[in-house]
Amino acid sequence: MLKILIIGSSYSIKNTFAKKFNNEKIKFINFRELWNLRNIDNFDIIILSGFHHEISRIQIKNLNNYIFDYKKFIDYLISKTNKLILIATFIPSKKSFSRVVYFYVNLLIDINYNKKIVVYSFKKIMDDRLKNTILGKLLNIMKIETTLQNDLIYNTDKFIYKKIKKPNFYFLNFTRTVFIERLLRLFDVD
Repeated sequence: MLKILIIGSSYSIKNTFAKKFNNEKIKFINFRELWNLRNIDNFDIIILSGFHHEISRIQIKNLNNYIFDYKKFIDYLISKTNKLILIATFIPSKKSFSRVVYFYVNLLIDINYNKKIVVYSFKKIMDDRLKNTILGKLLNIMKIETTLQNDLIYNTDKFIYKKIKKPNFYFLNFTRTVFIERLLRLFDVD
């Protein structure tokens, strides 16, 4: 039985990977709690999902400093596992208005070469819970592409992020709320 740690508070990530590894021993921890404590046991697999949402509101110089600190956090996690699965947001290939995409692109440039790290990148997970909400129905009506939960569970390898994409970024110097950041993501072009 594998010992697995899932870091993050996203319901859809926790639910999806708990289903994927349903026969293993799974522990959950909040991202911000672990960021502050940095005190965990060793695990066979660590699944990392999360970042501080303040990255949408800080100056770009501070965002670059945060990326450096996040890399150190990943180094800590690598010391505690044989395999780190990093869940990255979907990264478009052509253009992006998103600071979150900027964060992941710059993070992955350095860490993507570590053999202990596997990066999965996919669009919002459409699970049974989301499917029946107003948001889920709205995404469907607007034909916004999502990732089906079962596809992610049973065909996980097709979501491995192999090649670094470097989209052109626009309006990164403008700080924004998380809500505006999420709206701007709708205009990203793959």
